[in-house]
Amino acid sequence: MKTILVLTDFSIKADHAAHYALKLAQKIQANLLLCNVYPQPAIVTASTHTFWNGNESETFEQDSLNDLAELANRLNKQLDKTCNDEFKPVVDFCSMAGPLTAAINYIVASRQILFAVIATHSSDDFMAFLNGNHANEIIENANCPVLVLPYQLSFNGFNKIVFATDLAHKGTDVLHSLYHITKYFDSEVLVTHVGMVKLAKVTEDYITRRFLCQEIGVSQYPKIQYRSVKNKSITAGLQWLAEHDDIDLLVLVHHKRNLIQKIFEPSVTKKLANKFAKPMLIFPSSYERGSVPIL
Repeated sequence: MKTILVLTDFSIKADHAAHYALKLAQKIQANLLLCNVYPQPAIVTASTHTFWNGNESETFEQDSLNDLAELANRLNKQLDKTCNDEFKPVVDFCSMAGPLTAAINYIVASRQILFAVIATHSSDDFMAFLNGNHANEIIENANCPVLVLPYQLSFNGFNKIVFATDLAHKGTDVLHSLYHITKYFDSEVLVTHVGMVKLAKVTEDYITRRFLCQEIGVSQYPKIQYRSVKNKSITAGLQWLAEHDDIDLLVLVHHKRNLIQKIFEPSVTKKLANKFAKPMLIFPSSYERGSVPIL
């Protein structure tokens, strides 16, 4: 059964993300898998022998399972309030020792995971400062799409989806996945490119024919359009679009960068994930149709 993986650290923001994911799961008829990744047990060295502190590991795991069970119980109570004819997801949970992305990718490889759901943590969030930015780590290394949710955002469906592309990445497999999402919401998909110069109409028409018609067959996607945004900053351009257009979901492809690029060229995806006011669905650059289950 197709499943949404909900990653939680039991913070109030993660709790909100879990409730959002529950409503989304009802709409797209998927189950939920709640997951908490707790710290690996400490290594204790005595003389020439090294061993794991088993008691600490058992404590972490039991606390994690107890909190997961409590969260699952609250979500199931929320489901009890819905109409009988509505789809009711099965809410399961698991607890695993870190490292974080290794645990996530193990689950992705062993379950039919559509995408992972995480909550954003602002730069002034004290706990995020202490624990590191796990959102960035997940976006960089997860082998599945990641849905990043701002805090306190209500679930209202995805009527308008913006797919931001650099036009170099064909995006065919991503668009096919989006098509399967649009079926549940009757969504409009706006393929968007942010650049220094606003493209001429003749160029936009060419891109529409090449990118939409030749790549995927526009007849299969009656509600797909192309729009260019002029801005020297991709981040600022997408922020502007979100403020001036009523979009419900921003979709991007995250391209991994080498060390030099990481130092001098901050990731657009990661910058947006820290402050964007709309949900973001981020696909790994290695994503191919069939490599991750499609809705």
